[in-house]
Order: sequence, then structure tokens, then C-alpha cells
Amino acid sequence: MRCICCLSDKIVSRPIDKREFLRCRNCGFVFKSKENTQDPQKHIQNHYQYEDPHRRVAESKRSFFHLVLSYLSKHGGEDKNILDVGCGYGYFLKMAANKGWVVNGVEITRDAARRSRELFGEKNIFHGLLNEANFPDNYFDAVTLWDVLVFVDDPFEELTECYRIMKGKATIGIRVRNVFFQKMVYQIYSPIKNLARGLGIKNPYVFHPYCFSANAIEHLLHRVGFERIQTINSPLTLGDPYSHTRVRGAAHLAKKLVALLSDVIFKVSFGKWLIGPSLLVWARKP
Repeated sequence: MRCICCLSDKIVSRPIDKREFLRCRNCGFVFKSKENTQDPQKHIQNHYQYEDPHRRVAESKRSFFHLVLSYLSKHGGEDKNILDVGCGYGYFLKMAANKGWVVNGVEITRDAARRSRELFGEKNIFHGLLNEANFPDNYFDAVTLWDVLVFVDDPFEELTECYRIMKGKATIGIRVRNVFFQKMVYQIYSPIKNLARGLGIKNPYVFHPYCFSANAIEHLLHRVGFERIQTINSPLTLGDPYSHTRVRGAAHLAKKLVALLSDVIFKVSFGKWLIGPSLLVWARKP
């Protein structure tokens, strides 16, 4: 077995939270084997239908959406034709449309795709997988995948399809959880998990089927053919949209402190140490 990011064969087993994961010792990529992974489509559909408080989460991401759209406006093409993979209920696309972008989306969840189609039209939102949409070659000025790459069937194939449908010099934006941070918090939290649960605090870490380090996602993008790859600590969502704690303001304060510490360490290390909860990655097609 080889790592899909860096093609190393240095793969070791690593149990996390009583679940079996595999880890690449070369680039830090952590992942579940296919045999131990729930159908990603079913997982996402369940998440959207039963767990995700859509409007509240979208509102918490508003500052993030503003930041990435500002970046894309400076680096996007003249036609401003954007595709959001995993567009959900269209909150990001709505903000993009308000800023003059021609918006398109791909969404596998039926209800979310239907709602987005009501906003942007049936021709602009494809219900299904990206590789089923059959977009033309060299078509989009920008492609975004916000918290999506960790759930797709094969991240390499997903990014290869993104590469095919992007114009030359088009920009791709990706947000994923930072596995370095998730492992660190898991190790700190595990000894006090029972106490924290008694206080109504949910697990502050999450491990998806694919868990990326900065090194891993950069290797993967290079492997696909992207260039000018830039990875930074992603801005965090505001407040506590997933209700991790009963204490009002506690999650917000914790996020502020984590963001401050992450930014300081990023700056003093001259961009080498990324310890934030999530990574924001930009890359360009040659």
C-alpha cells in the first residue's frame, strides 16, 4: 500500500479513539482503509439531514466566506465562473453571486441540491458526484472545496477532475481539518473525556476518513499538477454552531485563543508551523 498523497510505502497502523486508522510516516496523512470506511455519500446525507444546523453554521462561516471571496476576486479569471464542490444549501454561492460571480455547484444530498437549484437554477446545480457532472475541459476560473475533500471516495481522483475542468491559471481553494491539531487535542482531551462529558462538553476533535497535514495536502496537489501552493491556518467559524458546550461563550473564547496562538506560531516560524484546527489551501493550475 502506498500513500495517495506522497506515494510513500511507509504506512503504519494507528488506533485513534478506539478506531483503526493508517498513517503515512513520510507526509503525516492519516486515513481509514476502505474496508473500515462508511459510504461517504451516506455519511454526508445523514450529516446534512440530522446533524448540521444549516443556517447557524452558514452564519458562523460568513467571515470565512468573505475572506476567500476577496482572495478569489484578486486571483480569479475575467469571466468569474466558479464551481463549489459540495455546495450544500448554497450559502457560499449566494455570497459569491452577490459579488458578481457566475455560480455553479455540485451536491450529492438531494434536499440541499434542490434548495440550491431553487436559488440558482437547475442548470447551475448538479445533483450527484463531480465526475458524473461531465463539465467541459478548461471551463472554470475557480473551484472550491470547503470541508469536502475529507469525505470523497478518492481525493486524488477528485482533484484530478477539478484540474481537468479548470482553466489555465485558475485557482482552487480547499479547506480541511488539520490532522496535527486534531491529534494534539485528542491526546490532551482523552484523559479527561469522562469528566468533560459530565460537564456537557462534546469531543473537541474530529477524525474524518481522510485526515490531512499541511505536508500531505501539498504533496497531493503537486502530484495532481497544481502549482503555487499556499497553505495557511484557516479562519475559524464564529461562536459555537455545533453546540460543543453548554457554557455560553466558552467555545467562542477558546477559538479566539487558539486562533491567536496559531497565528503567532505561524509568524514566528516564518510560515513553517501550522497548528490551527483547519487548513486553508490555495493552488493554481499552470
